[in-house]
Amino acid sequence: MLPYFPFAKGFDLKMGTSLLADELRVVECDEHYLHEISLKRKMLTENPEWYFLTNPNTSLAQWEALDLILTGLAKNYPQYFQLSKEGNLWNWKNFLLNETHTFVWGDNNTLPFQPLEWVGRQVQEDLILLNSDLIVVAGQLCFPSGWSLSDKMNQHFIKVHAPLPQITESMIQSANKLLERIPVHKPVVRNNWGFRVCDWLDLSTRQSEAYQKLLQETASSLQAADVGEKIFVRVEHQTLSRLPQSNHILFTIHTYQSKLKDEVTDPQRAKALAAFVQQVPHDLLAYKQMLLIADKLKAYLAGF
Repeated sequence: MLPYFPFAKGFDLKMGTSLLADELRVVECDEHYLHEISLKRKMLTENPEWYFLTNPNTSLAQWEALDLILTGLAKNYPQYFQLSKEGNLWNWKNFLLNETHTFVWGDNNTLPFQPLEWVGRQVQEDLILLNSDLIVVAGQLCFPSGWSLSDKMNQHFIKVHAPLPQITESMIQSANKLLERIPVHKPVVRNNWGFRVCDWLDLSTRQSEAYQKLLQETASSLQAADVGEKIFVRVEHQTLSRLPQSNHILFTIHTYQSKLKDEVTDPQRAKALAAFVQQVPHDLLAYKQMLLIADKLKAYLAGF
């Protein structure tokens, strides 16, 4: 079942942000680690310029992001990761991948990739850097839901998911104010949601045509008895952390997925999902590509 469940309190148009209790828990490690790391590395090898992009003059922010991520992993998962430092000489051990890396913090020449790309190959999360003006200036984005780095580089963070429905305007304004005010050492967290007809992690725009075809085929043939099996709940656990030296923001996205039938085995979750989907406005259903499955989804959940 999903570790995060943003449906429990019903639907609203708020950002749903809160302070992250542990400022170092910006990334997480779960039972899908080996599969997702293998998939990310394959994607980055085959299409490096699609899944990783950076502007010049982001090196400091990339190293700060690497520091935050590795320190957090070593602290929260010592059975899997170990980080030791002698001044700027760092040694990283990843026991899950059976890898050891020694490098000089701040020296790009001591890593095989740019710092953000290298550390992204160690974690399941997508990693995005925003400068102090909230412009997307670097990122490793392998598992997005309906967008791609090439479309959003050098744009304001709020435009990442554009075009957004008009009903979300007040939420967007609140989000902009929140991002501008995030202080150092006080990251925020939120959980985004969606319903999909597949469990593809990569739903970037390069997959749009294939996904639309699958969506239409699935929706047209979907039977009531199959809804729980063929529809997946997708939750993005997102964190935003201010980096102290560069004043950039690190945006992390960990994508969790579960078949709908598994979520409704919990009666409370089933009732919450049923109430939630009934409340989602038409424009937002369209934005989240749910219109073709919405009626069957609602009918299925109404049975719990």
